[in-house]
Amino acid sequence: MMSPMIAALDEKEMTGSETEIEGSSLLDLLKPRIDGDISEISIESVKTIKIDEGLELLKGDVNLSIIEDSLAEAHIQRFSNKTHEKRTYVAIGDILTRYGAENKIDYILIDVGPSSGALTRSCFLICDGYFVPTAPDRFNVQAIGTLSTIIKKWMQDHSQIYNDFIELKLPIRHGRPQFLGVILQNFKIRGGKPKATYQMWMERIPEKVSSSLLPSISEFNTDEKDITSGLAKDKIVVSKIRDFEGLIPIMQECGKAMFDISQNDTKIIPASNGKAWSGAPWEGAQERMATYRQSISEIATNLDLIK
Repeated sequence: MMSPMIAALDEKEMTGSETEIEGSSLLDLLKPRIDGDISEISIESVKTIKIDEGLELLKGDVNLSIIEDSLAEAHIQRFSNKTHEKRTYVAIGDILTRYGAENKIDYILIDVGPSSGALTRSCFLICDGYFVPTAPDRFNVQAIGTLSTIIKKWMQDHSQIYNDFIELKLPIRHGRPQFLGVILQNFKIRGGKPKATYQMWMERIPEKVSSSLLPSISEFNTDEKDITSGLAKDKIVVSKIRDFEGLIPIMQECGKAMFDISQNDTKIIPASNGKAWSGAPWEGAQERMATYRQSISEIATNLDLIK
């Protein structure tokens, strides 16, 4: 969706002109708070990029990782009397909550990498719910065990200071996001079914979630809220997203959602020699696009589990 904008900036850069995507990044917003220049981030400083009707983005920044140390220090100092560190601890959740309320935003989606670092922890603890994306292999099964330990510790640490922050009237989030399911992705299909080598791990992942992750987080359930979302073993996998092969480059080049790619868009593939896909290749692409649309619908449905 941003592809046309990025392509235009690339062309401008080739002329020697400086290029910069409009809007503010999370780093732009947090740096004045981390530096101590402001006590809280103002809503007016949030400049999003309008992508489509009802869809806007905060731009990314390759330098975002430089705030890891500051967020880690804020976590370490959460018990101290250092107000500066406490305000940094709540800063991300505070500005996103206020901005969302001010602009009547239904959902704010945060995409973080597979890391146990301070930035991922901060983003996780401010959320109402989360999905766990996985690939069907041994490493992902093992990683779920590690993830269970990490998430449990994050929520334990956060709960220890929650009441103190409330007494200080600091805008701390509850820190008990709901598990909304596993997204199985990046596997190949044969005969309309996942290949047998993938199927084995696709069966083991929900088993591992059921035996490891769910027991860990269920310790934080209350009478009012079940943060496992009541997802039993057969409901743990919310969606299965297969490998989409040649559609990804087309989607990125055209700036379209996967399911909005047209037959004419396939002409951009060099191997097509300027001709649109037809016959079996296009029929296969249509099938993959329909599957992807269904997968997105399945994921969106589970957002209704949030209480």
